[in-house]
Amino acid sequence: MTERGNSYCLRWRHAGRQICCTFRGPSTRKAIAAKLYVEVHQHQVDSGQVYAAIDPDCARAPARKKTPLLRDWIERWVRLKVDLSPTTHAEYARLLRYRVARDLGDLHVGDITRYDHLDPWKADLARELAPAGVRKHWLVLSQVMRDAVPRWRDDNPMACPPGQPGNGLPKPAPYEAAFLSAEHARALADACSPDLRALVLAALGTGMRQGELLGLRAKDVDLDAAQPSLRVERVLQRDGGFGSPKTRRSRRTIILAPSTVLLFACLIEDKAAEEPVFTTADGRPWTAELLRRHWRPAVAGARRCAEHPPQARSSGWVSPRAVSSCRCDTRLRGRLRFHDLRHSHVAYLIAAGWDLYMIQLRLGHASIKTTFDVYGHLLGHGVPERLAALEQLLPAPGVRPTA
Repeated sequence: MTERGNSYCLRWRHAGRQICCTFRGPSTRKAIAAKLYVEVHQHQVDSGQVYAAIDPDCARAPARKKTPLLRDWIERWVRLKVDLSPTTHAEYARLLRYRVARDLGDLHVGDITRYDHLDPWKADLARELAPAGVRKHWLVLSQVMRDAVPRWRDDNPMACPPGQPGNGLPKPAPYEAAFLSAEHARALADACSPDLRALVLAALGTGMRQGELLGLRAKDVDLDAAQPSLRVERVLQRDGGFGSPKTRRSRRTIILAPSTVLLFACLIEDKAAEEPVFTTADGRPWTAELLRRHWRPAVAGARRCAEHPPQARSSGWVSPRAVSSCRCDTRLRGRLRFHDLRHSHVAYLIAAGWDLYMIQLRLGHASIKTTFDVYGHLLGHGVPERLAALEQLLPAPGVRPTA
């Protein structure tokens, strides 16, 4: 900032060119405020934005556009957003209409700034939600604000600032996948009710996702072919309806091992083509909520030890979710998700010698990078046979004997 007689000139570089703003004295209050404004915005503002923020009555300040309220812009965005799946669209609409519109809906789209509104809102979210929830809210609102450019704004205030590694969002703790040994898988299956046991065995034998299993119909299973298999064509969605698999790779054929063939032969016997393969004991189709209610007691049962059962309460009653506290290897330890059955299936494939590309196709991953990132650590590293072959190719070290 330089002084010019009775005025003060502020210069900075933006988009490869030098920009200048001048404020009349004798007071330096406006010039200092403009300097702070430019620094807070990482110099990514032009002179019109500075004049509009610091001295809106100045003749050089651009006329301010009348921008809509954020809640109104959200409703328009939700109505016109047609490139999302129905479940994703419903989830985005719920987030925007509930939390975002409640906290920021009365602000005009053009007035929202990172410093005054978005960073404090992010901090409030972090005190109430898990890191994954904070990141999802930020991602969805960022899409809404991005679509306001250039109609109502010159920039997206939620974009990552230049030179910064990220938006300062909390990092979610990665979930550690659980891999069931054959013994623990049998313990889990034994703790399940007969109808849930069929689902567990199918997940362990095919590696299918929960929604894919619950969306499977009798006509999707072909046991009469030379190689018995099933076809993933439909999934149960979070809203309780059925839809197509999310990606092209997810729509796939899975060949079946002999024991899994016997399982599906019993499940589809006397069922019509459109009937679901998996149903409860009373014939109802499974839902995600119903599965959760059956899954938790089954996992608790697998975590109990026959030799060291959980202690009963003073009344003699033992909770169905009570678990043993011993260190016996025969019982399951730690929490288990239904999705961990898919992880365990991959561990069995790797132990059986399957390569990652065949595993990718079987799981329906869009990229082999996903397969490697999740399961690469299960591969053998430096096994003795391979080291012996390497030794034959290495030159002799030629170490000199010590005197």
